[in-house]
Amino acid sequence: MRAQGAGPVPPRIDRTAVRWAALILLLLLGIIELFWGHGGLTGTSQAARRPDPGSVEELARRIGCTAEITTDAADLRQGMCVSDGEEIWIASFPTARAQDAWTSEAKDYGGSYLVGDGWVVVLSDTTADLLHGLLGGTVVGGAEHGGAHVSVGGG
Repeated sequence: MRAQGAGPVPPRIDRTAVRWAALILLLLLGIIELFWGHGGLTGTSQAARRPDPGSVEELARRIGCTAEITTDAADLRQGMCVSDGEEIWIASFPTARAQDAWTSEAKDYGGSYLVGDGWVVVLSDTTADLLHGLLGGTVVGGAEHGGAHVSVGGG
């Protein structure tokens, strides 16, 4: 018998309904993890997790050496490796603008450069053909620093 003035009687909890709700929640969480969790089906594939084809490390690997990173800045990542006794300098860039700025400045020092999409490799006479064959890209020559200089304009 209930005392007068007492609140309404709470409904009885159906334990079977609670179990089913918990099971459905766990199933939904499992599906979310399967598709969108770490390593899930819609996440990054193994192929996409490989190093960027223009990264210093990947370019060094394609050349057949291991790069020692010498500069790791926001606009430049640079490293050096040795292949067949030759030092090979490799630079990668996050933007075309950063690459263009580096290449323009480097050309003032002379030499030859193998320029690809987001990367530059400094070439020597002995590595030019080999690296161009391995990596592709375009060979770009720097300023000539020999003999006479030609002055253009008034004087």
